[in-house]
Parts: sequence; C-alpha cells; structure tokens
Amino acid sequence: MNYLNILYKIPEVFLNISHRELKNVFNKPTLIHLKGEKNPALFISILLHGNEFSGLEIMQEILKKYKSKNGYDLPRDLWLFVGNVDAAALDLRQLEDQVDFNRAWPGTKNPETKTAQLMQEVMTTISKDALFASIDIHNNTGQNPYYGCISTVNEKNKHLCSLFNHIAIVFKTPKGVSTMAFDTLCPAITLECSTPGNKPAKEKAFELIDDLMHMDHFPTNKVAKHDLQLVKIFATIKINKGVTFCFEDEKNKTHVDLTMVGNFDQHNFTLLKKNEIFAYSKVAKPFVVISEEGKDITEEILQNHNGNISLRKSLIPAMISLDKKIVLQDCLCYLLKDY
Repeated sequence: MNYLNILYKIPEVFLNISHRELKNVFNKPTLIHLKGEKNPALFISILLHGNEFSGLEIMQEILKKYKSKNGYDLPRDLWLFVGNVDAAALDLRQLEDQVDFNRAWPGTKNPETKTAQLMQEVMTTISKDALFASIDIHNNTGQNPYYGCISTVNEKNKHLCSLFNHIAIVFKTPKGVSTMAFDTLCPAITLECSTPGNKPAKEKAFELIDDLMHMDHFPTNKVAKHDLQLVKIFATIKINKGVTFCFEDEKNKTHVDLTMVGNFDQHNFTLLKKNEIFAYSKVAKPFVVISEEGKDITEEILQNHNGNISLRKSLIPAMISLDKKIVLQDCLCYLLKDY
C-alpha cells in the first residue's frame, strides 16, 4: 500500500519548522512512535486539514519540553500522526482532488478511497496495543471559542472536555471523523483550537496534553454539571447546489444569488434569534439544512420572506466559516441545541 511513513524517532528539524515546510521533511503522511516512561500510549493527530497548524505548534512545544541529550524523556508513550502534508505545503485545508482527511477514518461512507485505506493503515498499526486516549487537533476558520467535540458521552470523554473548556459539542455526523473512529478504542476528543495560531487555545491544549502524558488513570468521580455544558449538533447548513454566494463585507458582491450579513461568524456559539435576518437571497431555496439522520429539514428550520432569510426558531450556530472554499468543501455552519 505504502501510503504511510512510519518512524520511531523524530527529525530535529521538526521542532522549529512551519506547516508549509513540513513536506520537505515528510514526503507523505507520517506516523511517529516515541517511547515514554509508561503506557498505554497517547495518540495525537495533527494537520488532517493542512491549513490548521495549531496542532503542529502545540506538539513542537510538548516535544521541546521533554527534549534531552538522548532524545526525549517522555512521561508516556506517544503516537503522533502528521496528516495532510501536501495541503499544508500550500496552506490549504485540502487539495481540490483530495478526500477530506477527517472524513476518511473507519466508519466513512467511502472506505474504498486511497485516503480511507491510509487511515485504516494508521488505525491498524497503532491499535495493536491499548491506547490511553486519542486527541485530534483542529482549528476553525471563523471566530469561535476553543472547545472539545466528542461522539460518545461517557465520563472519560467528559473529563477530556472539561480539562479543555466548559463547553463541548456532541456529534454523530459527519461520518469518517477521527474521534468517532477512536471512540471504540479509547477516550477520544477533537480539540477545536479557535483560529490557527490562537494563543489561549494553544496554551489550553498544551496543558491538556501534558496532563494526559502524566496521568496514571482517568478520574473516577463524575464531572459536575456546572463544570461542563454539553451541546449537540442536530443539523448542518450547506449552500444549495448551483447557488452563487458572498459575504456582505466583500468588495465584489454583485451578481450573486445569496449574500450573508457582514461579520456573520460573530454569531458562533450565540443565539441566533427567530426572524433575525442573516442572509439575502435572489433564489427561493439558497440553503439546504440536513439533519443528523441525513434528512432535508430546510423548510422546518429556515424561512424566506421576500428574499430575507431567517430562522423559524431561535438556535445556536457554530463553526461558521467565512472562507468560501471551505464553505463549499464542507458547510456554512452547524446548528446546536442542548444535549
């Protein structure tokens, strides 16, 4: 198959390199196993999306902390997966002809793709022994707080969330996400570290990973309700096929079907009220709203009054992106409600 590099030491240059330079060190996705004082190992994946570089910077700081004359004096065994180096070299989420690296893990709807076979090889390699936890590090393109995402609600996953922030998302879609795949093997979380390079988010993620490197076991007490607010994704808003769109604060916004209000991403994790206009449309159905079960629920969620688009009831959007390419590759945003 040969889609994957597997290494048992890490090149010194890795500690100070940018995501755009990684391709010079790793010619393809690379899995690195470093021995530590104890096991089971911690698994961390970074750069599944090539322009989300906080994970690289966080792991560089972790490795610098434990660097020694003879290599690394890690408190725990570590598996580190460096993902989409091709997209990272161009500062892109993914290349035009690529499958999304975080939609291709076991459980994906398209297991026959080259990327899905790569992810299966990663899982097969690292799951031969037990894992302590799986941490997948990402960024958002729009303004968001930092938060965790879990696919199964249990005490260990809740502890992971509470160590990162007081709010976390429970999700069941999209399929093929790393955290959902690893949830069958160990506690698993996606860390959404706000925009790339966000310092407070990186510091909090560093603390979480460093804690996990030292922990002998997860706490046995339950996470207190006031320490963690769980919300869940119940729908995804996508641009309808063939609809041209822009954001209100763009310079060239004429001759498009759909215009989103300016600073739309400021609505992330805040209540978007019923009847509050968030877009203007020249077509009848500019958006498609898909439930977690894959059902079209657009008419239940959105209303179009003479081209003014709003919600039929107050809801919380999250992960709103202002990057038009990412909106088309993935979605405009998700809709949340209390878990």
